[in-house]
Amino acid sequence: MLPALAALLITVVTTGAPVTAAPALPDPGVDCLRPPESVEAGLPWAQSWLGVERVWPLTRGAGVTVAIVDTGVAADSPQLHGRVLRGVDLTRAGAPPADNDCFGHGTFIAGIIAAAPADGTGFHGVAPDARILPIRVANSMDDGTARLLAQGIRAAVDGGAAVINVSASTRAPEPSLVAAIEYAEQRDVVVVAAAANSTGQDQLIAYPAALATVIAVGAIDSTGTRAAFSQTGDHLGLTAPGVEVVSVGPGGPGHWRGSGTSYAVPFVAGAAALIRAYRPDLSAAEVRHRLLTTADHPAVPLPDPGYGWGVVNPAAAVSAALAEEGARGPAAPAAAARHPDLPPPDPIGPTMAALAAGMAIVLIGLVALLTVLLPAGRARGWRPARDATAARGSDDDVR
Repeated sequence: MLPALAALLITVVTTGAPVTAAPALPDPGVDCLRPPESVEAGLPWAQSWLGVERVWPLTRGAGVTVAIVDTGVAADSPQLHGRVLRGVDLTRAGAPPADNDCFGHGTFIAGIIAAAPADGTGFHGVAPDARILPIRVANSMDDGTARLLAQGIRAAVDGGAAVINVSASTRAPEPSLVAAIEYAEQRDVVVVAAAANSTGQDQLIAYPAALATVIAVGAIDSTGTRAAFSQTGDHLGLTAPGVEVVSVGPGGPGHWRGSGTSYAVPFVAGAAALIRAYRPDLSAAEVRHRLLTTADHPAVPLPDPGYGWGVVNPAAAVSAALAEEGARGPAAPAAAARHPDLPPPDPIGPTMAALAAGMAIVLIGLVALLTVLLPAGRARGWRPARDATAARGSDDDVR
């Protein structure tokens, strides 16, 4: 079983009315999640926080395929129309393609990655021009196995995905799952996975999130605080919005709200798609490095077990100029044993460190300037200095 699929906490979004609980999700084959009826008219907090529209003049993810290894994706969701591929259903022999979604989990994730802007709502995905490849490995929160998850990752790679979103997890590094992640790395595919929702329980590390070449993602709320349910640990790579976030469901044009690290993952996967579209020359390792380096770092030693390297910043991840990028790729610091491609620890973060260094240079220069000016001023009795330009003519006259 994949316990992270149990993180589907969806409530109906209403406009100008209290949020009410959605009906219990039905068992597959009995009934399906109904289309959402209420539309999020405003700008959801996660979209406001990330401000991903700032980077859309550079890229919206066109040409990149993101695989969602989950419960399928409903191609009939209006904000996903035309960008959901047929996909593969691995849950039973002879199954139809995975471009439908009874449970709704995979569709919700797909919306966060690639929902197109639409009239009447402020909700949109991170990379609205990306293609979605659905790989079905489960049909409900009580379904799925580590073996199917491994098969799904391999199918995503073989299906042409440049980025793979895994919002499910298992509690042990099953050999088949480890091998599937190695298969993705060998073929230059970025894998992003949920850190899981087990904080406060047994604190078991989730896989594949804990594997070295996977970006493990935890959740924050609208204040930037780590969600109480979000798993912690040295393996954590990034955090992203994951509490009361908005996305789409199967069928109608409305929206749902959901909470869980499952829904933090697609914000990072979407950012990876933007990078891969804008910088196709970068390897999967360089994309990971760029995401971690450009995150909004917390003011603590990094990586932090609760926040990783910080909150994903899609605009900076795409547009930042990193001196270390080149033919040899990012450096591999020895101190980061679990994540050999991470940047070195920085107790106050690169931005603040650079600012501190700059301030030091300014202060040194100011002291030196005053050392010259104060004696000169006293010698003149603080009279204005002679106008050198007037004495020798304009700059054009100087030879």
